[in-house]
Amino acid sequence: MYQQLKEFGAVKVNEPLAKHTTFKIGGPADFFVTVSTTADLVELLKFLDAEGMAYFILGGGSNMLVRDQGFQGVVVNIQTDQINISDTDVVADAGVVTVHLAQETVKAGLNGFEWGVGVPGTIGGAVRGNAGAMGGEMKDVISSVDVYRDGEVVTFSYDDCEFDYRHSIFKNQPGVVLRAHLRLKKTEDIAGKKKMIEFLQYRNKTQPQGFASTGCIFKNVEFVPGKQQFAFDVPEEFIKKGKISAGWLVEKAGMKGAQVGQAQVSPVHGNFVVNLGGASAHDVLTLVEQIKEKVYDTSGIELHEEIQII
Repeated sequence: MYQQLKEFGAVKVNEPLAKHTTFKIGGPADFFVTVSTTADLVELLKFLDAEGMAYFILGGGSNMLVRDQGFQGVVVNIQTDQINISDTDVVADAGVVTVHLAQETVKAGLNGFEWGVGVPGTIGGAVRGNAGAMGGEMKDVISSVDVYRDGEVVTFSYDDCEFDYRHSIFKNQPGVVLRAHLRLKKTEDIAGKKKMIEFLQYRNKTQPQGFASTGCIFKNVEFVPGKQQFAFDVPEEFIKKGKISAGWLVEKAGMKGAQVGQAQVSPVHGNFVVNLGGASAHDVLTLVEQIKEKVYDTSGIELHEEIQII
C-alpha cells in the first residue's frame, strides 16, 4: 500500500496526528498522505474508493479532536493552494488557508470576506462546516462548490450546499470539497484592511492566546422564547440575535477554568478548551461531558459539539 500511495503524494507511516492538529492531540494514522494538486487529490480518492480503504480528510487541523488511538486507515492531508481572482469572483482550492484567502481578497480590493481572518484552518473545512466569525459565514459568500463524489467531480450550486448554522450537506453525505467559488464586492483597499485589523484585535482580546486549542467546542444555541428555563437573565443582545452564546452558558454554569488532566476550559472564553501541554483526547472528552452536564443542570439546555471527533 505504501508504494501505491506514493504515486499521489508524500507518504508517512504511523504518523502522529497530534503534529497536524491545532489542538496538538491525537494518536497515529496508519498512512498520512500529503497531496498538493487537485488532480492528484481526485486520483487518490478514486484509488482509495476502489480499494475500499477507510480515509479521512485533513486540512488545517482545526475544529477537530482526534482520539488517542488515532485513525486506522489513510489520512489525506490536502495542501492544494491555488487562488484565482477575476473581478469579484474568487476561486480557491480546498487547501487554501482561510486567513490567507481573506488577506488576498482584501489586497485585490474586495470586501465581504474580511471576517475570514478570524477563522483557523482551510477553505475546504470552512465550507463543510459553514464556518464563520464576526457575524459572517461561508454561506454569505459562496456561489458554488466543486466536490469529489462517487468517482466524479461535480459542482454544487449554493442551494445544493444546504447551508445552515455550522452545517452543510457535506457533513451528511459522502463527498470531498475540492474548491470553492466565492462572489464578493468591490471596496477600497484601506477599508478592508481596517476591518481585518479590527477583527484581529477583537479576536485577540476575547479568545485565549498562547495555548493549543481547536476553536469553539460547542455550537451556539437557538433562543426560543418561553422554551428555555434559566436561573439568570438572558442578555438582550442574545434575544435580538436569536442565539445564545455557548461560552456564556458555560460561564454561567461556573465552568470557566475547570480542568481535567491537562485540558482546561479557558478562563478567557468559556467555549474554548485549551491544551495546557500534554493533554489527551480522553482529558478533553471527559471535560466536555462535564461541561454539558453542568450547563444542562443550570439552564436546561443541551449543548452540541461544533468540533468533529475522529
